[in-house]
Amino acid sequence: MQAMKWYKGIAVGGVAFFSATGTQAAVTISSAITTNMTCSGGVCAPTAKNAVLNAGDLETLLASGNVTVTTTGTSVQASDIDVKAALSWSSPGALSLQANKTVAIDSPVTIAGLSGLAIQTGGTNGAFSFGKKGNVTFANLSSILSINGAAYTLVGDLKTLASDIAAIPTGNFALANNYDAGQGGSYSIDEIYTGSFEGLGNTISNWAGGGVTLIDGEWLGGLFAELGTGGVIENVGLANASVIYGEKIHGNKPVYIAALVAINLGTIRFSWATGTVNSRKLLPNLGGLVGGNGGTISNSYAAVKVSAAKGSAGGLAAFNSGLVRESYATGAVSGISAGGLLSETSGITMNSYAAGIVQVINYRDYQTVGGGLVGLVSLAGGAIIDCYATGDVSGANGSAVGGLAGVNQGGTQPGTISFSYSTGVVNGGTGSIVGGLVGDDESPAGSLTDTYWDTDTSGQNQGAGNNQNDPGITGLTTAQFQSGLPAGFDPAVWSEKTNIDDGFPYLLANKPGK
Repeated sequence: MQAMKWYKGIAVGGVAFFSATGTQAAVTISSAITTNMTCSGGVCAPTAKNAVLNAGDLETLLASGNVTVTTTGTSVQASDIDVKAALSWSSPGALSLQANKTVAIDSPVTIAGLSGLAIQTGGTNGAFSFGKKGNVTFANLSSILSINGAAYTLVGDLKTLASDIAAIPTGNFALANNYDAGQGGSYSIDEIYTGSFEGLGNTISNWAGGGVTLIDGEWLGGLFAELGTGGVIENVGLANASVIYGEKIHGNKPVYIAALVAINLGTIRFSWATGTVNSRKLLPNLGGLVGGNGGTISNSYAAVKVSAAKGSAGGLAAFNSGLVRESYATGAVSGISAGGLLSETSGITMNSYAAGIVQVINYRDYQTVGGGLVGLVSLAGGAIIDCYATGDVSGANGSAVGGLAGVNQGGTQPGTISFSYSTGVVNGGTGSIVGGLVGDDESPAGSLTDTYWDTDTSGQNQGAGNNQNDPGITGLTTAQFQSGLPAGFDPAVWSEKTNIDDGFPYLLANKPGK
């Protein structure tokens, strides 16, 4: 199996959890009557920690000039601003949303004239995020957008975005509208990008890729070839992406292919992709959203079919040496090294899950591994914390397959798995090592803590295929899983409800179908 080479060291840590919507005291812009708000001199502020500003009232104010909506009132401090009703204006009046923590857009915001929008978030957990029905669109690309004090250039198509980033690879850019690449062109960004790209909740549809560019000795292919250290991509979706790697072999240089970013050394958050990523060429590393991650992926997902007949495949990313948190993947995955979420991890994977079917394919004498969540937990210190997998896993002859992980390596820095479980059917071909949770656990005792597999649904009576009594792994029946959280599962992180995920444990910060 091809080893992952990271020549650019990235430290992991200091990254906060983000919430897609405000959950604390909030100023809510909605269709309800204005309550607990005062508006004077172009400033609307709360008079109580929970307040409502009617969207129509706000539009009327914008018709007369600039308006600032803040969470800070006289002796009152709310946390978030939630936009829960459609908001539109064509006057020159600019809107400023200033939150103590999070600004969440859950309905369309349309800036129909030449105007402006300013977003200010705050605190450790502050974020600018969008719900499924939320986005911001600008009719005029000369309008002004600023986020946390940084100015953004509005772009309306990928050709312009690619040209602008080529000219200023450290620049801040924002997608002004939804964009159909099938009509306007499937351009890609082939530079190392270290600026901030803000999708504003908009979707890029029908993007098609397959070409690669050589950067620092690696062949990279995706909408973005490489997001460099300090770079940010957020709040953007790729719908019906189609990526087919058909290039000839490029010597012994590694190949990373994905829908959104081939190599991520920055931060990707609140982003997603649907569609297909596939290749029949030798040893590419394919990911549904990201090829190789040495930075941070958070609050993101992929529903992408990833197929690598002669390489590595991960539903969200192929390789992870950084941090993946509060993310998930649901697409079917196949490869000689395959994982529902990740093909291989030597980094941290937490508060995440995978639900796609995983198929391991034989190719020559390469080691073949597969797991419902991760194919290989690397001896470089990979850690899985508070995660689960529900997809079925099937192995080729001589493979190592498990409901959660195919192989958990040992060594001086063994892989660790904690507070995690799997429920999928697991089977392997002749000579395979098959376990309900882990196929081949090579780590020393103590590396697995409070981990579980479903003895009914998996079809396996051993948690680890190579160790009948592997400490830290416990088999539970479906009824036992559904009767309450397993021992060690923190109720501040996990919960159970009969109408969510068939009554199995789910993550409070990463609910299925979110």
